[in-house]
Amino acid sequence: MTPHRILLNPEAGEGGATAGAATAREAGPGPEAPDPGSASDPSPADASRAAEERLRTLERRFDEERSRLARKAEDWERACKTALKEKELAAALAGRPLVRGAAAQLIALWRDELEVVDEADRLRVRSRDGRSVEDAVASWLAGPDYSHFVRPASRGGTAPPGDSRSASSAPAASPPRTLGETVLQQWREAVQASRRELGVPIGLGRRRV
Repeated sequence: MTPHRILLNPEAGEGGATAGAATAREAGPGPEAPDPGSASDPSPADASRAAEERLRTLERRFDEERSRLARKAEDWERACKTALKEKELAAALAGRPLVRGAAAQLIALWRDELEVVDEADRLRVRSRDGRSVEDAVASWLAGPDYSHFVRPASRGGTAPPGDSRSASSAPAASPPRTLGETVLQQWREAVQASRRELGVPIGLGRRRV
């Protein structure tokens, strides 16, 4: 009778090796377990520092842009106020008897003496002491500092300054009543005639009585 081999493990082959172990050996080594120290993702601290750096960069760019826009707004406001002051000065100087080229010089001199204020949601120009532009211009032109910008008034007669009475409004002289008054009147007429005619001697035109 042929002896039969007693298998201790039904899955084991000869020599006690299991079929699963043989299969594992044939398949080769399995995947290695991941190493926690060799990960490529940044650590939470590094990610936080990078986010803070990006935030600081954005804030710096925002501040630079805000400063640029603020400077531009100031330039626009300054130009607008200068134009308003020059416009009011030109209107106040219009029609005044100024010498040639005086208006442009006075506008350049006086625009810094004015200010623009916001009243009732509208801009108004006034002098720094609160006067209107018209009153301030009239006062400045009447003063000694700027009077040379005004053309001198034409003199229509020999009346003293401030005397607006004409020769026709003077009272008529009464007729002479005596010989002495007649001589005196004729002498006065001769003197006045000689003053009107510059080349005539003072005694010319006298009549003997």
